[in-house]
Amino acid sequence: MGRRSSKPFWARDYKKAAYNRQYYRRKKAEQRLSGIVGIAIIFGGIFIFSHFDGNHSSKFSSEASSLVHPAVAESSGGLEAFGHYNPDFDCHVDHSKDSIATMLCENSSAAKHELIFDQTYYALRQIVGKTGWKALKQQAISDDNALKACIDPSAHGEETPKADPDCYISKMAEITNKYKTKLSGAPLEEANRDINEHIKLQQQLINLGYMPAGSVADGVYGESTRAAIIKWQKNTGDHNPTGFLSDDDATKLMTSSAAVHVTSKSKPEYTSPVTPTHAQESRKSFLWMIILAVLVMVFIFFRHKVRKNKYEATWDLIRTEIYTQKKNLQIAITQKLTSDAYGTVDVTKWAKEINYFINTRISPIISPRIQDEKRRDKLRVAAGCLIEQLASEPLEASTSTTVYRSNPTIFDPRMDPFDYEQYCALLLKNAGWDAQATKQSGDQGADVIAQKEGMKIVVQCKLYSGTVGNAAVQQVYTAKTYQGAQAAIVVTNSTFSAPAREAAATTGVYLIHHAQLVDTADKIFRHFKYS
Repeated sequence: MGRRSSKPFWARDYKKAAYNRQYYRRKKAEQRLSGIVGIAIIFGGIFIFSHFDGNHSSKFSSEASSLVHPAVAESSGGLEAFGHYNPDFDCHVDHSKDSIATMLCENSSAAKHELIFDQTYYALRQIVGKTGWKALKQQAISDDNALKACIDPSAHGEETPKADPDCYISKMAEITNKYKTKLSGAPLEEANRDINEHIKLQQQLINLGYMPAGSVADGVYGESTRAAIIKWQKNTGDHNPTGFLSDDDATKLMTSSAAVHVTSKSKPEYTSPVTPTHAQESRKSFLWMIILAVLVMVFIFFRHKVRKNKYEATWDLIRTEIYTQKKNLQIAITQKLTSDAYGTVDVTKWAKEINYFINTRISPIISPRIQDEKRRDKLRVAAGCLIEQLASEPLEASTSTTVYRSNPTIFDPRMDPFDYEQYCALLLKNAGWDAQATKQSGDQGADVIAQKEGMKIVVQCKLYSGTVGNAAVQQVYTAKTYQGAQAAIVVTNSTFSAPAREAAATTGVYLIHHAQLVDTADKIFRHFKYS
């Protein structure tokens, strides 16, 4: 339900005080323990009572009562026409120092798009579960930086700068679409639903009594709403409740009526005399039941402990793999995220790259260790969030504040282009290659020529601030033929244009970041030597 903080909702995980992590775990353990002990005491009491009451016959009868859901006579009248949208925090609190929060409280359209993002964010939050909330929140905080561009920088003095609602709506739409790429099935159907219908479905859960009276349909599907959906799904015969409202569920829910209290008494199944038993034997039986209950409790505890330890160990392996590949992921994101002529960032290739990395590097870690599909999905989503977080960090570069002098042994974007060629040659030399920077020696496009055990590669080095075009590919391909080399590489500190990648795919030229030079050269050498 609605939140009281003025921070954007993706920069925090809304939890009522009674549902913080430690409290929730403690209460869950207490409920499990009290449930097991309570059942043991009830059965033990019945057993003792039946044995001591030897002068009477016992009759067993059953009474079935359906779940009670008090219905509201009329649904909320405001659901038919949404004239104004409010953000998911309290606008009555002073937000005068927060440009974004102030704008959301004043602009209904911007608030509506925040609620639309809520749909996707809370669907993803339900998928990752409590173990993935922290990583998801960190990713959302990182994405929040894009909204800073919507704040007017021209404000002076103590005046709070204004936020542009149109800019906010555009940025929120980009973030929402980015998060939707992580959803499928019922979660995606829920996220794609019209926000008005989304709110109506929440109101219907309130009307049917699945949520507490006085609850507000604000469009935020938090923990209480998810619990209500699961309860409704169970009551409608769903044997695998997910907590998500698919399109079919939405239709069924809107046509549902309030449950009516029904009580029916069945006939006694049987009546039989009970043979009196000695009190000591009854106490012994009760003791055995207590021991059995304790053993069951211990079994459940250790099974949970083993699963938890296995889950955490798997996550540690996933983290290690992602951190090991951090540099390659940082390079990949710079190459896969592209902008069109209008400045819109295309995340399609980057999303595919993440899915490829998860399928080839993360899933092989998860599959043999975790059998539960829901836990597998949580780990994959958490891995995706960590990949986004680490890949978004900038590559390490020189931070010297003194007057800069180009040094071929240390990379710096400001270095002399020829020193950059020498830098690339030194990388190969240190890895066991006989590599030389050619400078101006009729090399026909080869800046570095490297040889190792009869194999030769030519390298063209591009120290760029922009993208490297296909001319570099053509030049190094010509140099490969001229030098009689087995492979050609274009190395840069930047990224490559689409035409350059197309030309490389045709000619077989390798296009890489200089951080990948040694690994790529060694890979080419192994292929040449052992093929």
